[in-house]
Order: sequence, then structure tokens, then C-alpha cells
Amino acid sequence: MASIELSARTGGLHDLVTARARSTPGAVAVTVGSASLGYGDLVDRAERLARRLRDAGVRPGDFVGVAVDRSLDAVTGLLGVLMSGAAYVPLAAELPAERIRAVAADARIGVVTGSGASVAGAIRARWIPADGTGPADGHLPDSDPDRPAYAIFTSGSTGRPKGVVVPHRAVVASTRARFAVYPYDDVRYVMLAPLTIDAAVAGLFFTLAAGGRLVLPTPDEVLDLQLLADLVHDQRASHLDGLPSQYAALLRFHPEALTGLRCVITGGESLHHAVVRDHLATLPETALFNEYGPTESTVWATAHRCGAADTGPLVPIGRPISGVRATVRGADLAPAEPGALGEIYLAGAGLAWHYLGRPAQTAERFVADPDPRFPGQRMYRTGDLGHLTPDGELVFQGRDDNLVKVRGFRVELGELEAHLLQHPDLADAAVVPHPSPTGLRLVAVVAFAPGRSAGGRALSVFLADRLPAYMVPSRWRRVPELPRTGNGKVDRALLRDSALTVGEELPA
Repeated sequence: MASIELSARTGGLHDLVTARARSTPGAVAVTVGSASLGYGDLVDRAERLARRLRDAGVRPGDFVGVAVDRSLDAVTGLLGVLMSGAAYVPLAAELPAERIRAVAADARIGVVTGSGASVAGAIRARWIPADGTGPADGHLPDSDPDRPAYAIFTSGSTGRPKGVVVPHRAVVASTRARFAVYPYDDVRYVMLAPLTIDAAVAGLFFTLAAGGRLVLPTPDEVLDLQLLADLVHDQRASHLDGLPSQYAALLRFHPEALTGLRCVITGGESLHHAVVRDHLATLPETALFNEYGPTESTVWATAHRCGAADTGPLVPIGRPISGVRATVRGADLAPAEPGALGEIYLAGAGLAWHYLGRPAQTAERFVADPDPRFPGQRMYRTGDLGHLTPDGELVFQGRDDNLVKVRGFRVELGELEAHLLQHPDLADAAVVPHPSPTGLRLVAVVAFAPGRSAGGRALSVFLADRLPAYMVPSRWRRVPELPRTGNGKVDRALLRDSALTVGEELPA
């Protein structure tokens, strides 16, 4: 229980790491490829960087850009910025220069550190490398739980990214809550998420607070299933954290490499029942969790441990974590009855502050909680649809903008995909709407498991046995694998734009 008690007394996020470094300085903290850093060395490098940032004029509350890739310098950069009293903004070098400049302008970034100088050049900022050089002594500011810890920029409906500002207090609460859900002894945590997204916050600080070893796959290992399986096996991983689709591929093709895992955590997209079924059959002793939470709720808000009672097609996202309130509400903000579809609202300890420089969007999404038990508190409108089961479990049913009307009937594309993926021949599938002269039509884009195939008619019959006729796609396209964004999620925008040309037509 030492890790939980430590978290409860912690003011700043980085204190979780420095306290661990004092107790086990020689233990390995982070491994990337053949390189590793111990806790003592990691904190020493981060403190030296923090002093260089202070000397460069960085002050508490400022935003500092961190060029991130899968490297030790990137981790040092994130930690060093926190120790300087500033908040970090993770930036990937491969982002278009225009997007980097938009983020830098919103966050007023004048200094960049981390893993490469190219990002600093793109915005004409001062570059300070995170290479372990810098003064060994010098004052650093005290921790303050009410300072911003980071701003992570997500896609905005206007086409311009919006920065979600999260304070130390929220991230410490989010990290502390993980100790009540996941095993935290002898942690060897393989994290598939890139450091640019908030999913990385969970794996990074939970592992370091637990005194475990964080294993970051190299770019080659992330993209090559065999290399990734070898990494999980060779590092004797205890925890694996990634997208459901990433885990599904490992489970299907390299189950022998996963037998040492104690805990698998999935999130970021829908976990389908077929993956749960295969996991329970292949790794019955390994706990499988389905996590849910947008960036605005500090990584996660609910979690569900999967088991034999999950009969599909939709796998619950579970109950709220410690300190979080999750409700399903109608258009009038009244709580929905169990089983009734509504919008998911989140409140409590993990709520972000606001969107950086976007007061109108902040007011639209962060609204007053009407519950008289929580006067003056806010809720976040997630835009996600779901319902409560009679026993209080949340079930995610897709986005409010993922609802379409087909011949006057409302269709939730996530529900349709969940049913489609129960077909034994399919490895992956996505359904997108496509306008036609006679109204909106549904196009299914599917990828088959190795050696498997089926015609569009067979797939239509499969769905017709489970769903109303208006939910059965009218067109079918076959691809080797679904296109994905840089974060590994299905690129639905691309599929919508190329619905009738992607891959090849699947014969009926």
C-alpha cells in the first residue's frame, strides 16, 4: 500500500517519481530498445533539465513544448518540464508544421525540449536538449497541485486543434485511482500509446509511482507484430496497455508470447466481444480490462474487468473509478433510466480545467452539475452515447456524431460494427455512411482473418439474423487492413471520403 499512501500526500505529479527514486535509485525506470535509465539517473537528468529551463526564463504556469518520440530523452523532457514548475505540451516531429505552429501559438510556447530540435525550428522557439547536461545544484520551485501539469491538443470541430489543460491535482488523483484497480507489485509495463496522447500519462506515471519498469516499444516494434510479441516475451511484461485492435492482433497471431501477462488494459476505441471471448479462452488467468475516458476526464473515468458474463455484442465500460461521477442523461439533463440511451456526463476529481484560449467551447462542454449534492461543480459533456445496465454498469454505444438516419431509422454505427465483428471470418471492420441519390446508405469496409473469406451476401445474411434490415449495409468493400491515424485508431474520415473506392468491391 506504500504507493497509494505516497500518492495521497503528493502535491505534484513529478513527486510520484522523485519519491520512488529516493527509495530505489538503482532500479530500472524506463527501457527503450537496448537503452535503459534507472530511477536515480532519470530524476537527476530531469532536475538538470529543469534548472536549464529555469535559467532560460521558464516560470511556473508556463507551457513548454516537448518534442516526443519513443526515447529516453522524451521521458526526461516531460519530467523535467514538470520539475521546473511549467506544464508540458507534447509535440510530435512528424506533425505538419502548420499544426505545430497553431499549437505553439495557442500555448504561447517559447521554449522546446525533448527528443529533437526540429520542432523548435518549426516555431522559432529556443531549443534546450534533454541530454542530462545542466547544473547539478540550484533551487527548483515547490510542487503545487493547482498548477497546470500539461495541455494535450486534440482535434477540434473547427479544424483547429484545441488544448485540454489538466492540473496536477487531477492527474495525481487519476494516477492514484489506478492502484485500486490494477496490480502494482513488480510491474513491467509495455505501453503501446505514443507520448503525444493522454493514454501515455496513465502508463508512464502509474508505472513510475509503483517503482516498476516502463517499456516503450520502438517505432519498429509497434508496427511489427512479431517484434512486439518478442518484446512482451523478452521483457517478461506483467502489464500490456494499448488499443483493443492492437491487442486483438497480438492475441490472434502470437498468443504464446502473452502467457506471462498478469494484466491487459485496453481503451481508446470499442472493445468487441469477440476479443473478450478469445482472451478468456486463450489467457484465462490474465485479467482483461476495458477502460473508458476522454482527455477532458484525465485519461480514464470508468473501468470494467471482462469476464464470462460479458456475452456481447457490446462490452461494458464499467463503473466510475475513485473520485469520479459518471451519469447517463437525456437532452433535459435528467438522469436516464437503466437501458435508456443518453449522453455520458463525467464529473469529479479528474475533470480538466478548460480548453486553452477557447472560453466558448469550454462553456459549451463543461456545464453546471444540476445535482444539488454537488453545488457549484461542473460536468463534462462527452458527446458519447451509452446506457446503464440494471446493475449499474455503463455501456458505451458510440458518438452522438456517429449516429446516422437510414430511411428514417436511427442507426448507431458502433453497435452495427460490434455485431459484424462477431463473424468468425472477420479480423476488423468499420461501417461508414455514404450519400446516394435515394438517401443515405451504409458501406461496410472489412478485413478478413488470414485464410478466411466471405461474400457480401453471406455477411448480409449474418447481420440480418441479428439486426433489423435497415441496419444491414448495402455495399461491401474488402481491404487487407483498415487505414489508421497516427494514434492507431481507425481513420474514419478517410473511409467516409473513399467509401466506394477503398479496397475492392466484395462480390455479393
